[in-house]
Amino acid sequence: MKHHPTKNSTQEKRIYAHQNFGLSEADFEEMLKKMKSGDDDLFEKIFLAQFEETISYLMHRYNTNRSIAYDATMDALLKFRRRLLEEKITYFNMRFLFTKMASQFLIATLKKNNKSVEITDNEDVEEEEEIDDTILYYLDIAWKQLGDQCSKLLENYYYKKIALKELAKKLGKSDVALRKQKQRCLEALRSYFLKHYKR
Repeated sequence: MKHHPTKNSTQEKRIYAHQNFGLSEADFEEMLKKMKSGDDDLFEKIFLAQFEETISYLMHRYNTNRSIAYDATMDALLKFRRRLLEEKITYFNMRFLFTKMASQFLIATLKKNNKSVEITDNEDVEEEEEIDDTILYYLDIAWKQLGDQCSKLLENYYYKKIALKELAKKLGKSDVALRKQKQRCLEALRSYFLKHYKR
């Protein structure tokens, strides 16, 4: 169930605008109306502003080059526009959804090229995509095969956003040792995932 900001919640409106490319819900509805009548000006202004941010995110997150990140972001942009016109995307954290879609295109490309990729995202999204369901299903299986130490480490780092330095201090380990442990855990997760996930 989607939660929309109330009229009196200025702070909540700002949060939702940030999650939706700076658009208010009224702006979003106006954008859709214009797109359906063939006017893409607002779409291009908003989403191309997100374009470079997503490319930079993919390059950093997956340690890949600009060309591959660009292609994945462009694929996501075209798919996002099509789904907007089909009214399959609504006003609800669109920045996350757009980035998620671009990440999926990138992962698919890296898999085809037999490149190593850290598959750690396990967030649920509102959009019902077949690739989402499949990836999340097998990630869940892979996650359950991890030992307690690995699952807790990855959960604390990726989902609870606790810095490695802080985690290392709590566990009485050096930053270097914990970073190596995190990498081993990611490799284990990736190995379990690829063992089950065959496309």
